[in-house]
Amino acid sequence: MMLNLYFQDSMYDIVDSHCHLDFKDYVDDIDDVIKRAIANNVKYFLSISVDFENFEKIEKITSKYKNVWCTTGVHPNHVELIKDFKVESIYKQLNNNINNPKVVGLGETGLDKYRNNKYINEQLESFEVHLKLSGEKDIPTIIHTRSADLETIEMLNSKVKKYNSKGLIHCFSSTKKMAKVALDHNFYISISGIITFKNAHDLREIVKYIPMDKLLVETDAPYLAPIPHRGKRNEPSFIKHTVEHIAEIKNIDYDEVVKTTTENFFKLFTKINIK
Repeated sequence: MMLNLYFQDSMYDIVDSHCHLDFKDYVDDIDDVIKRAIANNVKYFLSISVDFENFEKIEKITSKYKNVWCTTGVHPNHVELIKDFKVESIYKQLNNNINNPKVVGLGETGLDKYRNNKYINEQLESFEVHLKLSGEKDIPTIIHTRSADLETIEMLNSKVKKYNSKGLIHCFSSTKKMAKVALDHNFYISISGIITFKNAHDLREIVKYIPMDKLLVETDAPYLAPIPHRGKRNEPSFIKHTVEHIAEIKNIDYDEVVKTTTENFFKLFTKINIK
């Protein structure tokens, strides 16, 4: 499939629904990164938390930039770093952090058996706490799943209805069954630069299946830079390549992808007020 990989102008603003602006990759040039994004119509950013230790860094970034919001959470690969792991402590810290008006979501949480299967029980317990608080506070949960589709599906089927949770599967690269279960629970699905990779045939077929009103776009920056930037540091301005691929796959206008995914973001993250 031949694609025109150039940056298009749009009359609508793009949301990068998942990036990590607090990571050390941006410590020297975050101002320039934000400026480049804005110059390419990327006007809104959700900077995702992976642990509590660096939460203060994210708070400082959101206080500096009006259109940057954040989440609070514990990445599944970070549960092993928590000393004296206790579910009650995680719940208490999450509940405290969401008092900040710029904290609009929980996570990223979820399950990851690719890197480390040793702490799967702690991952499951942490995942459930995020889902529980999502229902109690009516804010979305950002879910990471890698090499753990069966367990993630089980968690969604057993806990989302129980807690009345809402949220999204981020950086989707799983199966059509995983997508169907997420959609059945009214979750959104976020697509990253992986969609631009040459070997992403299965993902492109799944994107065809996902309804437009349930799609979001993200970079997962500084990771997963899309083609033609693959192998380099990713940044929010590169999200346009992902948007172009989705437009091509869906056979719709570029502007329609931008408009719909941005509307979807604000429908899900209802705590945000851009007025």
